[in-house]
Amino acid sequence: MRKLPFRLIAQVSRFRLNQKFQRAIDEAQAGTIAYFWPDSPVELVHYAKRKGLVCVREMINSPLATAKPILDSAYKNAGLEPSHGITQAMVAHETDELALYDYVFSSNAKVDAALRTLGIAEERILVSSFGWTEARFPRFESPASSGDETGFRAVFVGLMNVRKGIPTLLEAWDIAGLDGELVLAGAPEECLKPLIEKACQGKRVRHLGHVSDVASLYRSSDVFVFPTHEEGGPQVTYEAAACGLPVITTPMGAARLVEDGRTGSIVPSGDAPALAAAMQRLASDESLRRRMSIKATRQVGRFEYRAVGAERARMLLTCAARLRQEPAAAS
Repeated sequence: MRKLPFRLIAQVSRFRLNQKFQRAIDEAQAGTIAYFWPDSPVELVHYAKRKGLVCVREMINSPLATAKPILDSAYKNAGLEPSHGITQAMVAHETDELALYDYVFSSNAKVDAALRTLGIAEERILVSSFGWTEARFPRFESPASSGDETGFRAVFVGLMNVRKGIPTLLEAWDIAGLDGELVLAGAPEECLKPLIEKACQGKRVRHLGHVSDVASLYRSSDVFVFPTHEEGGPQVTYEAAACGLPVITTPMGAARLVEDGRTGSIVPSGDAPALAAAMQRLASDESLRRRMSIKATRQVGRFEYRAVGAERARMLLTCAARLRQEPAAAS
């Protein structure tokens, strides 16, 4: 059925998937690791725990209890009605669900803190990251550059929505008044289409839509700008750094790579003047861009997915062994 549109087969596909996962739980030995992503049926988590499996949950983004107020504020400041889709009922459901897991993978320091605020014990938080794939983004040892006469080129890659800070980015680019262009790659949120179209009427902002060869886009630019309000572990931050770009981002977008003044610049989310100043600074100082680029590419290797996967496997095996030993210690 995979050739059919997902909307036509979503309900039956999820039902079949849940059935297969339950059969896998039935066939597993106690102590086996059951790995869940957001929106997995809570019944399956309870079922796996009753069978003695180690239940681990992935945090793709911040907990909804953290994300909702951040996004509510971002839409309000942009003069838009919130369309992020997070309800208070969803917040309550996820907060209760998170308490079920033995361990939770967290890919961002801000997510670590948010989980602790929700009462998740420190020893249950597995500090990890997302990353990048060398097959798609071969390591680029030389700092990137636009390499043409267009002047300074800043690039944004990702979903072009309020959450990713697109209104702040366009305002900051206007404030900065740089001799160059801002290149946007990604699908725009419906409510932002008029704003993006207006910005693209001049010659200083260009919207490419979907881009297949993102690596080449990164390498034709001078800096990656990612003023996101809320994240988990943004892959684009690692990918841009792997392609030799210094990164201007927010505390959420920094992932576990960007250090302010070393591998990039970190500015407060929603602060257009601060973002404009960061872009002006890097646009005017090619040697600073080069130093940040070199430092970022030297560090980004530990976030390549083979390294990330190996470290996650080590953590999971250690945690599973610890849980198996706890009943023996108690007896």
